[in-house]
Amino acid sequence: MKFARYSLGVASLAAAAALVAGCGGSQSEPMPSTWAQSLPQVKNHCVAHGGVRVNPCSVTFTASNPGPDTVTVSTPHKKKGTLTESDNCGGPSGIATVTQGSGNTWIVTAGTTAGSCTATFDYTSGKHGKVIGSAQLSITNQL
Repeated sequence: MKFARYSLGVASLAAAAALVAGCGGSQSEPMPSTWAQSLPQVKNHCVAHGGVRVNPCSVTFTASNPGPDTVTVSTPHKKKGTLTESDNCGGPSGIATVTQGSGNTWIVTAGTTAGSCTATFDYTSGKHGKVIGSAQLSITNQL
C-alpha cells in the first residue's frame, strides 16, 4: 500500500513539473513594464491595491461633460496612515488639476490642453511612511 501511495505521489509530482515546464516558453502578451500596470484591477477595471479605491476611476471631459467632476477615494479601514495624490496632468494650463475636496472627495477640473493623464493616490503607513495601498484615476480631456 505504501509503495502505491509513493508511486502515485511521484507520478503526480512529475506531471506537475511537466506542466510547469510547458508554461515556461514565450508568452503571447508582454509583461507589464511599470509597477502601476502590474497593480491588481478591481471593479470596472480600476487599478487598486491595498484597500485604496477611487470611484469612479476614470473621468473624461467632453463638450457635454466639461466638469469639474468629483471622485471619492476610500482607504483601508482600521489602518492609520496618510493619503497623498500625485499626477502627471500638468496643472491648470495642462490636461487637468486634481485638488482635495472635503473628507474623502477630490475635485478634478479640466485644463486647457487635450490629452490623457493619471492621478495616483498612495496611502502610507503612519509608522514608517511605507506605501501600503494605492489606486489610480485615469483622466482624459477632450475639450
